[in-house]
Amino acid sequence: MRVRTLAAVVPLALAAAACGESPREPDDTDGPFRVGATIDVGAAPHGIRFSPDGDTAWVALSGEGGIAVVDLSESAVVARWEAGEAPLDLVRVEGGWLVSQFRDSTLIRLDDEGRIVPGAVWDVGAGPSLFTPGTVRGETWITTEFSDRLWTVDTREGTPRGFHATGDRPYPADVMWDGSYAFVPNLDAGSVSVIDLLNGELDATVEACPGPPGGALTPDQVTYIVACGGSDEVAFINTASFAVTGRVSEGLGPRPFSVAVPADGRHALVNNAGGNTVSVIDLESRAVVQRLEVGEQPIVLRAHPDGERVFVANEISGTLVELAPTMGSPVVGSAAERSPAPSGEEAVLNEVVVLGMIHSGHETSETFSLEVVRDLVREIDPDYWLTEIPPNRWDRAWAEFEATGTVEEPRVRRFPEYMEGLFPLSRELDFEVIPTAGWTEPMSDFRAAYLDAYSRDPDRAEGWAEYRAAAEASAEALATGAADDPRWIHTDAYDEAYDIRMRTYARLFDADLGPGGWDAINASHWAYIEDGLNRHRGKGVRFLLTYGAGHKGPFLRELRQRDDIVLLEVGPFLDRLAAGR
Repeated sequence: MRVRTLAAVVPLALAAAACGESPREPDDTDGPFRVGATIDVGAAPHGIRFSPDGDTAWVALSGEGGIAVVDLSESAVVARWEAGEAPLDLVRVEGGWLVSQFRDSTLIRLDDEGRIVPGAVWDVGAGPSLFTPGTVRGETWITTEFSDRLWTVDTREGTPRGFHATGDRPYPADVMWDGSYAFVPNLDAGSVSVIDLLNGELDATVEACPGPPGGALTPDQVTYIVACGGSDEVAFINTASFAVTGRVSEGLGPRPFSVAVPADGRHALVNNAGGNTVSVIDLESRAVVQRLEVGEQPIVLRAHPDGERVFVANEISGTLVELAPTMGSPVVGSAAERSPAPSGEEAVLNEVVVLGMIHSGHETSETFSLEVVRDLVREIDPDYWLTEIPPNRWDRAWAEFEATGTVEEPRVRRFPEYMEGLFPLSRELDFEVIPTAGWTEPMSDFRAAYLDAYSRDPDRAEGWAEYRAAAEASAEALATGAADDPRWIHTDAYDEAYDIRMRTYARLFDADLGPGGWDAINASHWAYIEDGLNRHRGKGVRFLLTYGAGHKGPFLRELRQRDDIVLLEVGPFLDRLAAGR
């Protein structure tokens, strides 16, 4: 069987180490990136922000108390703003900007024109440094280095809202796509704090390495890559188990400081703040493949909105340097990547079969038993199996199965169709597994607590009664057929009946549930599914997509809009199965 994840880095890296393979010697001139424009911006540049179209950059100049406004198309500074005392970073908020003041423990406000707003000052504790690279649902986060805090900032109101305790001397954090986890490197503690932002808890403290000053999540959210300034290495942390899964040191320069990962997820760029270079790590082999000279004391790396370029601020040189790809490596989900087939090859449509699962119901049903599931998969004979498994949990599950023949990973273990279907079938069929679930544990816990509180809140009794009525109407419509009848489950009528409940659920709860809302979680699942489909567009292959039956309707609506696939009905496979019995 062939197996893969969207990142597919851990097993390959471990295999290379086990075989004693030497990483490729870094090549300064021939590699995946090149040094582009070098722009003189001012004294001690740090944080970098981009306009949505990517044409403009704003650079915080901590050495001169200002912001440089840079026209990237002209590679020139076009304006300078005053920005208080040692500004390290800035972030866009409604009606202007927030700027961190490293020396006086505050955030200040600038208006849209870059003017300081009188009186708009918030004390957040000593040493506010860099904001997180992105925002999530109107929130961003900033660490305060000498008060051991991670602050949540409301970008709609433009104000800090509260903080979480971190380890000793936190450096800039990164946050998962759904706002569930923050990963905070603690320089003096030699650790990474994993904070459950949705439930307000410290979930883990990872003993990572000496002196970690920065890190970044990979685009698939499987791995947090932390720079280890005290040991001149980077460490890879799985975002589900929080285990360190590998390290890279050879090819890095002195004091790696910051990490950026372009959108295609193929490389990580690490700046060596004790020198003048940026190291490029190939994430499949986990080896440094290139070093680029960029300027003295490269201090902050930020990915550009185009998903391909990375910009580095050099503190001593006072420059902003563009690092651009040298090879034609399209961004994930880009038009180039979705092109039907390589030149000279005839593009053919892929086939997709969507199977709605009943999870534990398979263990008790006769008509849709686990035996039926296995036989259906044999009839379908997929090339790729898109699964309801989070990408960051698949590597552990597969490694456990290969080693012991069983799986202990708790999220994967709860699905009988995988435990008794996918894993044993992997020994007789030839398919690749693509994990696609956007589920995270904090999101699930937050959703459960929210719905429980809502159901018992007398002020929300009317809303809860409306939801219960919709659930009853949905159950009545679903009872038109047997709950475990695969022919009934795979009809549009089943999807419409299920939607009666979920439309009301989404209207009442989604705004408060955030990533755990019905529309949001389906969008998250779909993003991974779509990526898997896009990567193999035009190859004439067959995909099997298995999720809980309630998710089937939203996915089918998305699939029916694609012009590169043929949707295959489940009925004919059931017919062939029945005929063969």
